[in-house]
Amino acid sequence: MVPDYLAGNIIDMHSHFFPEKLLDSIWEYFESRNWRIRYQDSPDGLARTLTGFGVSRFTVYNYAHKPGMAAELNSWTDAFAKRNPAALPFATVFPDDVGNIQMVERLLLERGFFGIKLQPLVSDFYPTDERMMEVYQVVVEHGRILAIHAGTAPIANEYVGADHFEPVMERFPEMKVVVAHMGAFEFDRFFDMAKRYPNLYLDTSVNFIDAEVMRELVRKREFPPLEVPADFDREVLLGLSDRLLFGSDYPNIPYAYNDCIESILALDMGEEFNKAVFFENARRLLGL
Repeated sequence: MVPDYLAGNIIDMHSHFFPEKLLDSIWEYFESRNWRIRYQDSPDGLARTLTGFGVSRFTVYNYAHKPGMAAELNSWTDAFAKRNPAALPFATVFPDDVGNIQMVERLLLERGFFGIKLQPLVSDFYPTDERMMEVYQVVVEHGRILAIHAGTAPIANEYVGADHFEPVMERFPEMKVVVAHMGAFEFDRFFDMAKRYPNLYLDTSVNFIDAEVMRELVRKREFPPLEVPADFDREVLLGLSDRLLFGSDYPNIPYAYNDCIESILALDMGEEFNKAVFFENARRLLGL
């Protein structure tokens, strides 16, 4: 149950949808590493479940992990979004592919995509890859959004981290950006960037979950023994209240979806803060 002012208004700014066979492969990977996937269904079934939690809109994030995948994934996302009117489609791009600029422009201008989603941790390329600069320029020119996993959680490789992402913001300071997981584990770096770049937002996914919930999941071997930050300075959060976006990482979570919602409400920051985080900031960013 959620407060009346949230019911039917929540916008989930971090949810993943892939073609069914690819979802199965991703879930197999997670579960082989003691990361239980609580919500498993067809993509359309997952969408119905998500709206049943009081979610009005949700992102369609997916990503290509090798050359030649992006165009097919984007076609799938387009069809999925047409079947599911609550969906907010985002494109995926892989720098090795030919024709990225034309593809992105078509998706943004003709197909109604809200931006692009990048996952350097999986795709193994630097955000500063020179081949991506023209893609970012297209995103900026058309007022769309870059959603990116730029921080070092839950694990890191050579392609992630604030040092690799901040030069992108320096080159495109006006770009609309959503940083996954609030930049975990480099919170201070990304919080500072949010203060300096007025269009940089941070999604809450996987942060704030009750510590006891996480300990129980680890004990049952349904989640690896990773840090899930829950304690943040209240004044810092209030200072970022216009830049925080509710996100869940659905369906790739081991806990209940309601835990994601309750974790924010449990901060006891007040109705104004909650409205901003759960839907007002996202509406402003998305132009809804």
